[in-house]
Amino acid sequence: MDGQDRGQAFVEALAVRDFEALRALLSEDIQFRMLLPPGPQHENGAALAARRFVDWFGSAYYFELEASSIESVADRLAITYRFRLHDRDGWQVIEQHLMTDVGADGRVEAIDLLCSGFRPLAEPASEGVHDFDAAELGCADGLAGEFRRRIRAIPVGDVLVVTARDPAAKEDLPPLARMMGHSVRSVETPGDGRLLITVERGR
Repeated sequence: MDGQDRGQAFVEALAVRDFEALRALLSEDIQFRMLLPPGPQHENGAALAARRFVDWFGSAYYFELEASSIESVADRLAITYRFRLHDRDGWQVIEQHLMTDVGADGRVEAIDLLCSGFRPLAEPASEGVHDFDAAELGCADGLAGEFRRRIRAIPVGDVLVVTARDPAAKEDLPPLARMMGHSVRSVETPGDGRLLITVERGR
C-alpha cells in the first residue's frame, strides 16, 4: 500500500468509524501533534492517537463524510476531510487538515493536525433525518415491531437512524428493512456498545 492508498484507507476507516482499522494504520510510536481551538496538544503512541478520534466522533448519532482530499506534498502526505454530524449538541460540521509522514512499512509515523473545531449549523444539516434510540430494546422483545412503526411514520425518501444496543440487531434489522423495500445506507459499530443502522424509507 503506497502513501495515497494509505491516506484513502485512513479516510475510509474514519468515515465508517472503524477505529480499530484506523489504529492499525498508525505506527506504535506515532507522534500526533494537534492545533485545536483550545490550543496546541500532543499525544504519543497509536492507542492514544486513535483514542482522540474516538472521543471526537464516536458518540455522534449521525455521521457523514461531506468532502475529502489526499495529495502528496514532497515527502509528506496531506489528508483533508469534512464531516457533518449530529450529536447531543445538535447539528455540527468539522474539518481537519492532516500533514502526515508515512514510514517504510506503510504506517503513519507522524501527524500534524489543524482542526476547525465543531462548528454549529444554524439549520438542520440534512432534511428528512429521524433518530430512533431503541435504548435496551432488543429483537426478542419488540425492536423489530417498533422499527416497523417508526419507519412507516416517516416520509418516503427520509432516513431513520436507529441506535440499538442489542448485538443481534446487526443481523436482524438490515434484512427486515430490505424485505420491507427500504435501503440500508450503513451499519456502524462506534465501539461503545452501540450499533447505528441508517435506513432510507423506500416505500
